[in-house]
Parts: sequence; C-alpha cells; structure tokens
Amino acid sequence: MKVITQKDVKEMNRLYAELKTYAAVSRATGFSPATVKKYIKADYQILDESTFKRFDRPLPEFDSTPFRGDDWGHLCLLSPEEEQEIRELWKELEV
Repeated sequence: MKVITQKDVKEMNRLYAELKTYAAVSRATGFSPATVKKYIKADYQILDESTFKRFDRPLPEFDSTPFRGDDWGHLCLLSPEEEQEIRELWKELEV
C-alpha cells in the first residue's frame, strides 16, 4: 500500500481538472478510482506560481535584550485593569 503525499494529492487534482474523470486520473497515477475520488477537491484551481509575490527584503533586526537573563518575572505582572478584566472573565466561565 502506497502512502499518499501532498504532492500526490496536488497531482491528482491537477489531472482531474484536465482529464475530468476519476478513472483517467486513476490510470495516470496508479491509485484506485475510490482513492482518487477521496482526495479530489471540487473547487480546485490550478495556480500560476509565477504570479505569487515573494517577500525578498531582509528581515528587520530583533532586539532580544529584554529577554536575556533569568529574571522574566516582570513580563508576567498585570496592571490593575488587566487583573479586573481577568476577574470578569472568570465570572463568565463559572458553571
């Protein structure tokens, strides 16, 4: 039994958009028609990947200085408003 990969699913859908039958896709891929039918997406569209926009700028620098060391307790302190909001949420969650 062959494991079905995402590449297989993509190829099944591409072929189905072209060939229009499960049997034809089955013959082309070697999977049974029932297996092909299980993985076909009705609204599948072939996308032209050349039109995708790629993020090609360098990432901004991340200053990790506040996160160094062993004292992270200050990150867990709540303001009085945050404490009140949590108490109100607890009341809503009570059974």
